Amino acid sequence: MRAGLACVALLAVAGATRAAAYPVGVATLTPVDAARGRTLVTEVWYPGRAPGRDAAPRAGRFPLVLVAHGNCGFRTNYEYLTVPLAALGFVVAAPDFPGFNKAVCDAGPESLGDVAHDPEADLAFLRAVLHDRAGPAARLAAHVRGRHAGLVGHSLGGYVVLRATVADPEFPVVAALAPLPAFTRAEVADLRPRRTILLAGATGDRTLPYATVTQPLFALLPPRAFLLEIVGGSHSGFTDVDPGLAPAALARQQALVRRYVSALLERWLAHRRRAGRTLTPRDARAQGPDAALTVRLR
Repeated sequence: MRAGLACVALLAVAGATRAAAYPVGVATLTPVDAARGRTLVTEVWYPGRAPGRDAAPRAGRFPLVLVAHGNCGFRTNYEYLTVPLAALGFVVAAPDFPGFNKAVCDAGPESLGDVAHDPEADLAFLRAVLHDRAGPAARLAAHVRGRHAGLVGHSLGGYVVLRATVADPEFPVVAALAPLPAFTRAEVADLRPRRTILLAGATGDRTLPYATVTQPLFALLPPRAFLLEIVGGSHSGFTDVDPGLAPAALARQQALVRRYVSALLERWLAHRRRAGRTLTPRDARAQGPDAALTVRLR
């Protein structure tokens, strides 16, 4: 793990959370779904006894969060978020999706690739692997708490996580960052029984514009739903790197995403009630004029 990311994790936890900051371990898994012919190279961040690669996991059990990258993305594309989440006490796993990861795109023409191969089923498989204490991820699965998992996805990955929560009740808490819109009102109705969903968008996003994509999708969602509006920012600003943004603007977008996605998962997946104090319009106003939070609880 890069030392800078370890520092980001500690600063983020110190500034925006109610939980203890844990050292963060990181490991790479390669589970194989033989029935579907899918190999998922997966990065996992977790509370460790010490920071670093393949560190021994910390004693205890922690909620599971799965992260879905966008088209032509990759599993370590969101360490500004995955590392701090592990420091907050989550096991966080991010796969490279076969068919639309960076390596595939680098090798040939880009596309909205591979959604026909059911990446939401990849997430269900990975959730099962990380709950199986006798399986290939047993060392980490022993530290996963509860049968549910939270989801975070960006762009095409945002579409994937929303599809996953429709298909699988074991994914009740979802954060979709500038998600690709591909839902009708009837499909969104399948989100009942209740899920908890946060959508985030940036007004400077030219790929999936906030006003014509994210806002209308939020209008379709049943409660409990949250909408984070970031004034300025960009589509790639939801990842670790965007050369089109000044470093301060990228850091600001990341900080806002980290604050509200962390609070969502703490409150509704880890059931830390105090985290709900962050998920309010008042809290967003206090962050400055570039943040707004709309809340629909009923």
